[in-house]
Amino acid sequence: MASYSEDGSSKPFMSEWEVDVVFGFYVDNIPIRVFKNNTNIGVSYPTQPMQMEASLWDGDSWATVGGQTKTNWSYAPFKAHFQGFNIDGCPAQDSSNIQQCYSSKFWWNGDKYWTLDSTQQNAYENVKNKYMNYDYCSDRPRYPNPAPECLL
Repeated sequence: MASYSEDGSSKPFMSEWEVDVVFGFYVDNIPIRVFKNNTNIGVSYPTQPMQMEASLWDGDSWATVGGQTKTNWSYAPFKAHFQGFNIDGCPAQDSSNIQQCYSSKFWWNGDKYWTLDSTQQNAYENVKNKYMNYDYCSDRPRYPNPAPECLL
């Protein structure tokens, strides 16, 4: 799980799961990660109850511009702090009662939430350009045969 903040402060983090089209993570109502439903071309997509977990890990050998940006261990110990954290979701205990999650009573099932509007799409592109330092779709040495979603 990742978060960002231009001023370094803690930011609310939200997850949105539109079963038919988009699953996204938002900070301050700005999409920071979006998964489009492309199961029609073999791309995995969330289809069962999930949980949220957070961890800190050292990815500086591969996830930081090909290992160019190293972790500054003098700042250790590293800590994560979450404040104003909110998850909206459907309370399904297992896959057998997932149908209730398609109900129109949930805000995320409205047509308005099935895709990013132009403002959200621009904000998402801005976040990717400013903060994404690794994209497995661009990592041809590690993944010479790109995943189906990388070909879209």
